[in-house]
Amino acid sequence: KAVVSTQSTGTDLKQGVILQKQSIPFMAPFSLLHHCLQQLAGTVEQSEQGGKSCLKVFDSVLVMQDHNKIMIEWEGSEMGDMYADAVLTLCLQIEANPQAIKQSSLRSITQDKDKTTFEDRVEKLLIELYGEENINYQPKLKYITVTLDGEKAVINLKSYQVQCSNESLHQMVSTAIKRLHNALTPVNVPIIPGYGT
Repeated sequence: KAVVSTQSTGTDLKQGVILQKQSIPFMAPFSLLHHCLQQLAGTVEQSEQGGKSCLKVFDSVLVMQDHNKIMIEWEGSEMGDMYADAVLTLCLQIEANPQAIKQSSLRSITQDKDKTTFEDRVEKLLIELYGEENINYQPKLKYITVTLDGEKAVINLKSYQVQCSNESLHQMVSTAIKRLHNALTPVNVPIIPGYGT
């Protein structure tokens, strides 16, 4: 069971800043988590704290390896909570079935280019990152909706543009699609506006 705690950072004179911490069991390889976080966030900073491996994503969420569990830390805010929720969801999915996540990685998706459309690969990537229950794919209407923490992002499958009122979710989904597009280059797939090389 996840353990949640909060700690006030009273020494830096910042008022209203809360350091959120969440610890969850994690038996999967930390390298697999690193790979999946790269697909989610694009950039992952590696470091060590007290001899423990750490990964930082979105410049705000720290993921620390601690024996058979991981600790997630972030400063509480609307954006920070959204990023942390995405990281937590990904960690739980990996822990639940690490082999399936590994096999359905971005590399596996791109190798299937002759059997599936780019739209299908977008759907598979989003399911891998956010969970099937949070993805609504409407192939006839040409859009995919991602729902996370009550916020929605709609991907137009004709233009591959993302519409979302929440800045953090918009950035996460746009980054995921951009990385998929770049990974498929020079495979003949639709060019995403703003993401050309």
